[in-house]
Amino acid sequence: MLLSINRTALNTILSVGQINNFFGNLKMREQLNIIIASDRGKIHKLPCSKKKLQYIFAFSVASLLFLIVTSVFSLSLFTKNQNNSREITKLREQLRASAELITEHQRLNEAQKLRLDLQLSKLELTNVKQAVAFKKEKETLISTAISELTERSELIENIMGSIGIELPEDEATGTKNSGGPFIQQPDKEWDGLLYKADKYLKTIRFLPLGRPINGPITSRFGKRRDPVNKKKGFHTGIDFRGKRGDKIYATADGVVKKAFRNGGYGNYVLINHGNGYNTIYAHMQAYLVHKGDIIKRGQIIGLVGNTGRSTGPHLHYEINLDKKPINPYNFMKVAKLSQSTRKKAQKE
Repeated sequence: MLLSINRTALNTILSVGQINNFFGNLKMREQLNIIIASDRGKIHKLPCSKKKLQYIFAFSVASLLFLIVTSVFSLSLFTKNQNNSREITKLREQLRASAELITEHQRLNEAQKLRLDLQLSKLELTNVKQAVAFKKEKETLISTAISELTERSELIENIMGSIGIELPEDEATGTKNSGGPFIQQPDKEWDGLLYKADKYLKTIRFLPLGRPINGPITSRFGKRRDPVNKKKGFHTGIDFRGKRGDKIYATADGVVKKAFRNGGYGNYVLINHGNGYNTIYAHMQAYLVHKGDIIKRGQIIGLVGNTGRSTGPHLHYEINLDKKPINPYNFMKVAKLSQSTRKKAQKE
């Protein structure tokens, strides 16, 4: 069998029959020749055994399979790389968008921070202005309060001096068995005024000031002609005319020491106010308190009546100091003056 290879055309013409004859002959022969003709007419003969041809064919098939597998793997790897490139490009786009979004948020945060700082500055300025206004208002109120305290303290002091009542003095403290560092007393004007006013209030609270009822006076304190036997006598209190059942009010804080039917005094109540002061209410239709009751100024203690040695409905009102009767009229004047002063201050 002859196999020709033309190098110029690089074409090998083999018919189907020739190929079949070729492989048929290969089965029959162990040796075949490959003839290559050149353009110059030279013929080259290449001897090739059947076994060698089988190796070449197997190698060619293996190479072809290797090329196919390598191509498939390369194509798969190329496709995967393309997908990865697209994913990376997508991620880069997302990262760029995220960076732009973060930048925008930072810009908005900075703007919001500037607005908040501006609002805070405005609030701080407003607070400073309010603090200054409050301080001025406080100083004005303190100044007004000091003036009022001074005026009222002087009024109370003058009134109490007019009726001969002395304020209790501060308790003196000894210098023995004592010590400690010296701390100067704060020099605040209102502290002294408040302390002074507090002393006055504690004293006045238990002083029987004012009238027990609003009726007219029918008999004053001191010497008088007795309304029953017409003889000269001494009246230890003041009589107020009233209607039967009119309310009788306590003139100071205190404690009820007596509340009973007391002979010529009729229905009788005695209230102790401390510091030696007692008030007596007599000829009542009924008393509404009992022994041991704690009484407040202005509290109702009984009703006007005509019990005991009496010529008509009235109230006998008496003030005792250290168990001796004193004129209630001076205490009534003090209450009247303080009430008029308070009304005048309220109008102003």
